[in-house]
Amino acid sequence: MRRIAAAALLVALAVTSGACGPISWLVAVLAPPKRIPAVYELPEDKKVLVFVDDIVKPVRYEAVKRELTEGINDRLLKEKVAGETLPYEHLFRLIASRPDFNLLSIFEVGKLLGADLVVYVRLDEFSLKDSPNVPLWHGKLRTTVRVMDVSGKPLWPLDRPAGHVVEVEMPEVIDASNTYGTELASQMAERMAERIARLFHTHYVPRDIWETETGAR
Repeated sequence: MRRIAAAALLVALAVTSGACGPISWLVAVLAPPKRIPAVYELPEDKKVLVFVDDIVKPVRYEAVKRELTEGINDRLLKEKVAGETLPYEHLFRLIASRPDFNLLSIFEVGKLLGADLVVYVRLDEFSLKDSPNVPLWHGKLRTTVRVMDVSGKPLWPLDRPAGHVVEVEMPEVIDASNTYGTELASQMAERMAERIARLFHTHYVPRDIWETETGAR
C-alpha cells in the first residue's frame, strides 16, 4: 500500500508540475508486464531433437552450435514444453559416424536419433565484426526455425515453408582483447536460445521493452 500511495503522490506532483517525463516513467514502472503467448505449442510428451545446422553457411566458431542447442534444450525442459530433449552429444556422434550426414534429410536425422519431432534451427548469419581489421565488435546472428515430425510432416510454420526468422544483434563494442570474440559469441547464443525457446511457451515481457521492440502503444 505504501508503494501505491507513494506512486500516486508522485503522479499528482508530476501532473501539477506539467512534467511528462515522470508520468511516462511511472506508467512504465506500474504497468503489468505484457503476456506473450506461445507462437506454436509443441505436442505434449514428445522426445525433441534441437538440430542446429550450418550446412548452408558454415560457421568458424563451431561451439556456437553446441551452446545454442544446449540453451534451447534447457529452456524447453525448464518451461515443461518438451517431454524430453536429446543432448547435443548424440547429434555430434551421429555426425562423426556418418560420412553421408549432409545427405540426410532433417526428419531422417531425427529418426536415427530416436526423436519424435525436430526443432530445426538453420544458421543463416553469424558474424562478430563488420570489418575484421578493426577492434569494433558488432555481433549478428540470424536463424530460421522450423518444426517437423520425424515422419516428414511439417508442423510449423505451415504458412511459411522456409521457416520463422529469429534475429539477434548486439550493440557495438570496442575491445582489443583476443578473447572477446568468444565471449560475444556465447552472449549471442544465449540470447538466441531464449528467443527461440520463447516461441514455444508463454512468457512475460516488461511493457516498456515490449513497446520499444514492437512499436506498439
